[in-house]
Amino acid sequence: MHKSLFALFFLVSTVVSAQRLEPFKLNLSVGYASPADRSGNKDGSSPGFVYSIEPQYGITNHFDIGIRFEQAFIQRPEVLGNLIYFNTQAKSIMSGALTLNYVVGKTPAFRPYIGAGAGFFRAAQSDQQVMGAGNTPLYYSLPITNKWGALVRAGVKIFQFNVEAAFNLLEDTTVTNEFTNAKLIGKNEYFSVKAGYTLGGSRH
Repeated sequence: MHKSLFALFFLVSTVVSAQRLEPFKLNLSVGYASPADRSGNKDGSSPGFVYSIEPQYGITNHFDIGIRFEQAFIQRPEVLGNLIYFNTQAKSIMSGALTLNYVVGKTPAFRPYIGAGAGFFRAAQSDQQVMGAGNTPLYYSLPITNKWGALVRAGVKIFQFNVEAAFNLLEDTTVTNEFTNAKLIGKNEYFSVKAGYTLGGSRH
């Protein structure tokens, strides 16, 4: 974890020092994230804080490519047989994704954009237990989530500021108990709404 944070800080300092080069920019965003699949207050899921760090390169006035590093502090729903809901032990979902944005217009005062991306998502292991017949404990251990996923987003740039909504498409994490054949499913998809500020890049 410490190595990952050091790498992120190194990346931030490198891009900031190079921001005088107009095509290079760095977007820093914070906001709200929530699991996409929620069944109300009883399902054990909860929304939370999200932040992202995204170095970008302006290919043209309308296209930006980048690498989005994001961590969403959400609790995903984990459901057994569509009947029993658990509180997850995976407290956040981290990701690194290649992104492409299409930006409309040329004036810096107001520029809508849409984007998409694909990358690698990760969440911690989550162990659950229920009591079976004869008070026999049954164990379900969702493994560490290491999955490829995608994102779609839309937003608007106002000078160096931006606001965007994004949806992160990610396959569920599933484990099956070998004795009962019942499945415990961790539902990983989530959406977010963030506000950000861009360092560097062209201002005209």
